[in-house]
Amino acid sequence: MRENEMYHDIVQETFIDSYNNLTYKTIMGFKWAAAKCSNVKFVMKTDDDMWVTVPSIIKMLSGTGMANYLQTGLTGYCHQKASPIRDKRSKWYASFSSYPEEFFFPGFCSGTGYMTSIKVVSDIYHVSPQVPFFHLEDVYVSLCVRRLGYLLKQTSGFLAGPSKICDYKKDNVFTVHQVTPSKLIEIWKQVCNPA
Repeated sequence: MRENEMYHDIVQETFIDSYNNLTYKTIMGFKWAAAKCSNVKFVMKTDDDMWVTVPSIIKMLSGTGMANYLQTGLTGYCHQKASPIRDKRSKWYASFSSYPEEFFFPGFCSGTGYMTSIKVVSDIYHVSPQVPFFHLEDVYVSLCVRRLGYLLKQTSGFLAGPSKICDYKKDNVFTVHQVTPSKLIEIWKQVCNPA
């Protein structure tokens, strides 16, 4: 409460912040973006352990092809078709009662990092009350995308796996997963020669 009084930077809803509630958290973020940032063109949802190569993303979005596509779709590390994990020991377990279909169709874009337009974010938020809750947020968002008749597009460079520090900053790298805070700082500080 003290931080919010001082900085006014906390966005909060009435649910417990847990892994199984990531769907609520994402839809809450979409609600906030649609209400408070309606003048932006694009929105990226990403995890906190991600390196995001912002200049590469800006370059990708500067072309009309991707910018136009994102008016009715999402892009990232997307699977066009995926099977639910039925192993109860898995963090991504999906019971038959929670998801009875054999495949996640139209697949999903990994929640580690995906992009779309503010229009799609707003549309997903508004259609979400009509889509039954599912605890895996990236799958849930894709279920909303399906309800809207929108598309998912795999884009190379999301969930890239560079080995050298300067490779993180290349034009063909958009996101890298499981990057520690100290590694993020190391990458950020490293000066790299343009290739």
